[in-house]
Amino acid sequence: MSLTSYCWYWQANNQCGLIHADSALQAKQLLSQHHIRYTKIKRLSGRQRKLYQPKLSLWSLLLQQTANLLASGLPLSEALRHSICETQSKGLRWLTEDCIRSIERGLSFSRALADYRGWLPEADINAIAWAEQNGQLTDALNQLHRFAERQQQLKKQLAKALRYPVIVLIVAMGVCLMMMGWVLPSFAQLFGEGELPRLTATLLNFSAFLRGQAVIIISIIVVASGIIFAIRNRAPLLWQHSLARLPMIGKLLQDSQLQQLFHRLAVALHAGIDARQALSSTQSSLNWLPHRLALQQVQQQLESGNGWVDSFRVSALNEPRTLSFLKVAEQSGKIDNAFSVLADFRQQRFEQNCERLIDLAEPLLMVVLGGIIGTLLVAMYLPLFSMGQQL
Repeated sequence: MSLTSYCWYWQANNQCGLIHADSALQAKQLLSQHHIRYTKIKRLSGRQRKLYQPKLSLWSLLLQQTANLLASGLPLSEALRHSICETQSKGLRWLTEDCIRSIERGLSFSRALADYRGWLPEADINAIAWAEQNGQLTDALNQLHRFAERQQQLKKQLAKALRYPVIVLIVAMGVCLMMMGWVLPSFAQLFGEGELPRLTATLLNFSAFLRGQAVIIISIIVVASGIIFAIRNRAPLLWQHSLARLPMIGKLLQDSQLQQLFHRLAVALHAGIDARQALSSTQSSLNWLPHRLALQQVQQQLESGNGWVDSFRVSALNEPRTLSFLKVAEQSGKIDNAFSVLADFRQQRFEQNCERLIDLAEPLLMVVLGGIIGTLLVAMYLPLFSMGQQL
């Protein structure tokens, strides 16, 4: 069955929700089949639909609750209905209720979710579709939930590792600008036209240069920010390659993205998806373009008749550890287990590098911040010491 074209918002007394149909008439007919007498119905544009898009963390929680209820013996529609009893997200509740109505009309869960490809990861929908065919829906939902939990954990760890250095650097820059632009020149006026120590004179000259060229400096910063923004949006591949070359942070990003890639492949293959479809589904779910291109190369090699090891060897993912794990997995026929182990390894290395970055950044930033503020304070008080010696 082909996907419907439009999403409709409806209201009926104290109820409201979403429904997918090719026309307003069809939407009304579908609602009437569920004894819903609408009072208002309108078609939503793509931008309006995004306003109701639920958080992926809530989607992951829904998958876990649905899997637990399915394992207890409830049918899918009832499991979904119970899973959204306490949700506060309108978008998630409307999505689930629309899926329940579709399931009760005889559609599969993955087909109902396909109408929400703009909201949900396409790899999740594909994994659910293949799991339904193989009778492993509960297992697939649990796998998807574990994957989403891992991704949220990695994001939190990365934010924690970067938050402290960024805050300290912003505070240091703010203190420096305040002291160079206001405090230090104010102190200089107290000393008149006399000769100042070399450090104080150097900082005063630099302060005067900053104040005199403030407009030009601000313009350069604005232009540089615009260029960076343009590269990020119009040349994302170049932007991501540049991020990957950053010291420490580049390794964190690489490990995070590789963990996502390997885990997506493991979930897809474990759900019974064939290799070509698993690679295609994983590509569509990745935001890291270098890995997308690498997976395209792997897929082309597999379609040419090569094995997993030979396919990865000619791509940008040809790391020795990856190749050795895949070589053993090809012999045992457990490729999904190999990707799962590789994902675990990347996650462990990511966590270790995060801790190392935090341990290294704290003392280093304290030294930098203390050195900058200490230098400025010494430059301000050196003239006082000179005046005391003269008296």
